[in-house]
Amino acid sequence: MENEKSIMSNEESLRIIRSMIESTKQDLRDNGSWFLLWGWLVFAACILHYTLMGVGYEKPYLAWMLMPIGGVISFIKGLREGKSQKVKTHIDEFMKHVLIAFLVSLFIVLGFMPKLGLSTYPLIMMVYGFWLYISGGVINFRPLRIGGIINWVLAIAAFFVEFELQLVLLGTAVLLGYIIPGYILRNKYNKAVKLNPNSSKESYV
Repeated sequence: MENEKSIMSNEESLRIIRSMIESTKQDLRDNGSWFLLWGWLVFAACILHYTLMGVGYEKPYLAWMLMPIGGVISFIKGLREGKSQKVKTHIDEFMKHVLIAFLVSLFIVLGFMPKLGLSTYPLIMMVYGFWLYISGGVINFRPLRIGGIINWVLAIAAFFVEFELQLVLLGTAVLLGYIIPGYILRNKYNKAVKLNPNSSKESYV
């Protein structure tokens, strides 16, 4: 009887762990929209900044005013998703702390832009790579991990080029690291929903 109870207990534990992992994958899959949101915002800001510099506009950096807009959208979206999420897992907590570490690192880099000068964008890409690689590792999604590696490679390259080319590299980094993987995630989700429209908790990644 004790052995049977032990076996049942182990099976139950494995089931709970598996359920937690699948639940977290679902949450991260739903949050694929975050990659698209920030990917397109940063990409658009890079293109606009580069264009304004090309036409000789005095304040091309105003292109980055798109970021506060994204911040407002993210805040509202985060509140809504937080209210709708019924179950919190250990992996949810882990990813929350990773996200906090990512944001703190990013804000430190942005806050010291005047001191960092031409090193700013390479460091931003380095921080992006950190977030993408860990996110891809948690949900076992190779395009995100590859996107993280691409961001690191482009970060190294950006240390050796002028500012205008850094904008091009940053735009390329978010295109390959955020936007394309984001659409791949969305495509997987849409296909899975068509195959199993009544399931709201199945992992599609």
